[in-house]
Amino acid sequence: MRSPATKSVLAGYLLEEFDYLSEEEAAIGLDVKPLTLVEWRKAGIGPEFTVVARRIVYKRDALEEWLDSGGSKDALK
Repeated sequence: MRSPATKSVLAGYLLEEFDYLSEEEAAIGLDVKPLTLVEWRKAGIGPEFTVVARRIVYKRDALEEWLDSGGSKDALK
């Protein structure tokens, strides 16, 4: 069994290796607050996300696709 510290390092490596962004990084990239991403998820809108080890992450490609398809930081208005 891996220790929690080892799991954390492994999860961080895998997220970086597969080009995932944390919720905070995605919010910065979209120029919104992390709470906005939470509200979008509740409303069923916004970019596609994945749950990894109980953390919400966003694939960089999914953010780009969402923006290219007309996604906007004004999605809840």
